Amino acid sequence: MKAPQHCLSNSGKRKFFQTADPYAKYRCSASTVKVTARAASPPLSSSSCSCTIYGSAFSPGDVHYLVVCDSMGRICVWDILLGSSTSKTINDGDTRSGRDMLQTKGIGSKPILCVHASRDGTRNNTSFGGISDTNTLYDVKFIHPSSNETMLVVSGDPGVLVYRWADFEAAISEALDKKLSSATATTVEIKPITTFEPHPSPVTALGETIEINATSYDKSDNLLYAAAGDSFGCYQWDLTTERLMGTFGGYNRFGTGHRDYLHDVKCISEIGSKYVITGGEDGQMGFWDGKERKSIEMFNIQNTFDKKKVLVKSYSQNKSFMNSFSSPWNKGTSLWVSSMTTNGNWVAVCGGAENSSNSTRSSPNGFMSLWHLPSRTFTSGCVTRESLNDITYNPALGCFVSGGNEGRISFWDASKLSLEGRSWSTVAMYTTSVYPGSEAIMVTGGAGGILDCFVDRVRVSQLKL
Repeated sequence: MKAPQHCLSNSGKRKFFQTADPYAKYRCSASTVKVTARAASPPLSSSSCSCTIYGSAFSPGDVHYLVVCDSMGRICVWDILLGSSTSKTINDGDTRSGRDMLQTKGIGSKPILCVHASRDGTRNNTSFGGISDTNTLYDVKFIHPSSNETMLVVSGDPGVLVYRWADFEAAISEALDKKLSSATATTVEIKPITTFEPHPSPVTALGETIEINATSYDKSDNLLYAAAGDSFGCYQWDLTTERLMGTFGGYNRFGTGHRDYLHDVKCISEIGSKYVITGGEDGQMGFWDGKERKSIEMFNIQNTFDKKKVLVKSYSQNKSFMNSFSSPWNKGTSLWVSSMTTNGNWVAVCGGAENSSNSTRSSPNGFMSLWHLPSRTFTSGCVTRESLNDITYNPALGCFVSGGNEGRISFWDASKLSLEGRSWSTVAMYTTSVYPGSEAIMVTGGAGGILDCFVDRVRVSQLKL
């Protein structure tokens, strides 16, 4: 998903995919195991913790709770809107502004509930990969299967865990009834109703696991797609039968798939044609027929930018390529796709760049691109100074919102992909969630276990794990 969220180093991952036998797991030294950022993050306050928040989402329903997952294998819940004596949504008649209501309920800026994710629901489960401190969670989403019961889908090192959201609501209600005044959240054990695991892979000497970086849900067929950190690529599970239907998009001898592991996947069914879109560490975006699990078209982002330079803007220090035939990237630069989001007939794709050359010319560290979904056409792009880890669409603001390693969030015009403005965030950012409703409330999270709350593009409060 957001680069780099793996307990394995990127260089180590590349060795895995570049080896003559793609299924022979690489072996790495202990010094390469933990990587939390591609670039240096802004200094954190002494109150920050060592964890990183990778995924976030607001729950559906009358009360929209904020749910996040982190590098310590925790699922944490906040109620960020504080009514008078009971929590309210902004749209239920309360006359106060979102800025005034953005306070946390019960115990200050701390979450009201924490769950240590595991396949059996217990905190001490270490079956993910043999060592308990690598149970990182990278993505959290809410889905509504045909049963109309809301499910919470969490993915990461343990694979995919599917929870009944009603179990969380019951635990939240019990925690709030206690009216806690302490500085710690209520920790409970909740067992997932089902779990999905990637194919068995050879285990390294250090016991690392194959992670699931992101998921996407197809309600019409009740299928769950998962972007994996192995050579199988994208997994497809049937939630009705709880069976693995197949994999696609990964390494294959025909050269039609990704050449590296996947960061993100999106199932698109609102435009008449059903696509599954994948993005990975190889800098490619793939369009797939989800039903047949067959390739429709693959795009190399770097080559697309080079060929259609007239459609590319620059928000990096290197603008010399704009008036030349040269590439914006230094020789030896490789791109990765970190995140994708949709807005109607459009998909915005962002990522980063890694320069392996010794060139003295400044090279961009990231990119943004906009694509027309029905025609699968690149329409505009830009190169950026920072690597970008996450992109989402904010309907209240009518723009795309991205964040990366500079400790800022950027606002992009939804049709032209021009930069409208930037706001400071506390730390390197990996996830953004938009509050359901008419007001422009959103929360960003990342390094240091910190979440920043924004109203109308202005940071107004902060939450901490």
